[in-house]
Amino acid sequence: MKNTYYGFIVLIILLFGSIISLNAQDSELELIKNEIMEQSKKEMLAFKDGDCDTLGALFDENASLYLNGRKAPGKMALIKFCENIQRPFEKPSKMDMEYIPINESSAFVIRTMEFSKDGEIYKKEIVTKIWQKKNNCWKIIHLHSTITEL
Repeated sequence: MKNTYYGFIVLIILLFGSIISLNAQDSELELIKNEIMEQSKKEMLAFKDGDCDTLGALFDENASLYLNGRKAPGKMALIKFCENIQRPFEKPSKMDMEYIPINESSAFVIRTMEFSKDGEIYKKEIVTKIWQKKNNCWKIIHLHSTITEL
């Protein structure tokens, strides 16, 4: 009976410890999510406004880039694209953002956009970015953007 009692106490302690650990992990991932949301806003605003230096600074030197499904030569190609693209951009009729923290030093973001005319969707764009934290600084290490005309 005494062993059963001690076993029950140990089980409760382990369960309680696991719950505390999971809550701490959830809190850490929520902080990461908030950091990535802020960095994503900064990156999107820089691209929208043509602040290509700020945009470039948010990308890792060795980032892999796929623009409309095609491998881009590197970060400088993205900066040139930023400098030359016509603004203002077409506004999507619908946009969703998913911020998914993986751990304390990595996360990814998925942005989906739909473009409509006369109530009909004619184009969709999906942009995926993988962020990595190095030396206490978030950088995009992978970008994939695909546009589909419907």
